[in-house]
Amino acid sequence: MVFRYLDRPRGGSSSSAFYDFSLGSLPAGVTLTRASAGYRYNSAGLLVSETTNVARFQYDPATLAPRGLLIEDAATNITTYSEQFDQAAWNKAASTITANAAVAPDGTTTMDKIVEDSTLAAHSISRNATFTSGLTYTQQVFAKAGERQYVLFSFTSNVFGGVGTQRAFFNLGAGTIVSTTSLVTAYIQSIGGGIYRLAASCLCTNINTQPYSLSLSTDGTTTTYTGDGTSGVYVWGYQLTATDFASSYIQTTTAAATRAADVALITNPAVLGDQCYIVKGRTPRKISGGAINIALQVDDGSSSNRRTLRYGTDARLHVIASVAGVDQCDLDLGAVAADTDFAVAMRFADNNFAASLNGGAIVTDLAGTNPLGLTTARVGRSATGSYWSSTIKTIETRRTASDAELPLLSA
Repeated sequence: MVFRYLDRPRGGSSSSAFYDFSLGSLPAGVTLTRASAGYRYNSAGLLVSETTNVARFQYDPATLAPRGLLIEDAATNITTYSEQFDQAAWNKAASTITANAAVAPDGTTTMDKIVEDSTLAAHSISRNATFTSGLTYTQQVFAKAGERQYVLFSFTSNVFGGVGTQRAFFNLGAGTIVSTTSLVTAYIQSIGGGIYRLAASCLCTNINTQPYSLSLSTDGTTTTYTGDGTSGVYVWGYQLTATDFASSYIQTTTAAATRAADVALITNPAVLGDQCYIVKGRTPRKISGGAINIALQVDDGSSSNRRTLRYGTDARLHVIASVAGVDQCDLDLGAVAADTDFAVAMRFADNNFAASLNGGAIVTDLAGTNPLGLTTARVGRSATGSYWSSTIKTIETRRTASDAELPLLSA
């Protein structure tokens, strides 16, 4: 592998290491383990499954641009028969299923069609689940407009807020979120060919076994209407996960299935002595505020002594240094929208912490002790298991960098 450093400052602060995860192979000096298979989009935009301990190099399914290494926490798809809506396990209300009616995201002709009947009703498919109070749940499905272009996810009122059924409406023709009720956050992603990945999250407030559903709509507001007996939408790959993020796809058949967490480490010991890190990646698909997400952490095997780049619950990037469990700096680099590319250059030194986001002005903290004695460099994860849940494109480390160099390195 040849590393080229274009438009980089030269001299005493030159690179110690450069890891490019956009080339489709794991760079030397990086290890990855995952105790299960896991799905990703390949360079042709198809959804493919990688086997145990194989790194997932993600591509944008619509533009085919390389996104880098996908790192996610573990997640379990509670919904069985995720691709087989004609199975009896699926409840069909005022609707029928036409199996294998269109090409699915994995390139097979396995996308089913929900077809409304001609009654005055809510035309939907649904399942039951036992929900746990205090957990956020996320519904997902791949969907494509047919004669109908509007769909909605529903969460039952008495376990999700108790203030009316919680919903998210989507327009599959325009590829937009039409509306959400007060307790729901939603996400939509084009994956090409007119197919969209839909997701909606809601916090559960009561333990109960209740349905969750996907329904058709004529206009993006109506939930009950008289069908024509032939119109519908195409669906594939349904998920319900107890997560606050839109997990990558997890296929199921007769039972729930779990995708294990991705664990990536930089094993080059020189990195541990470097004081400047440049990270390029894409912010997580954060759709409910949820947990803190870690892009890079260099630590002593714990979170007591660490250098961290994180995406906070405030949807802002932060650079943190901590010694003996006490934060020495918290550089707030500003808001970055979910699912957005970014570049951060950060320097850690005694009484001289600084960072720049996307070539912008540096943010500094001129008091505090730089954590030393660090032993572990984690890609997309903290020592305590907070994950990035998105992609990292490149990581570069340098012995140090000046105030003038940081914006150039993050440009």
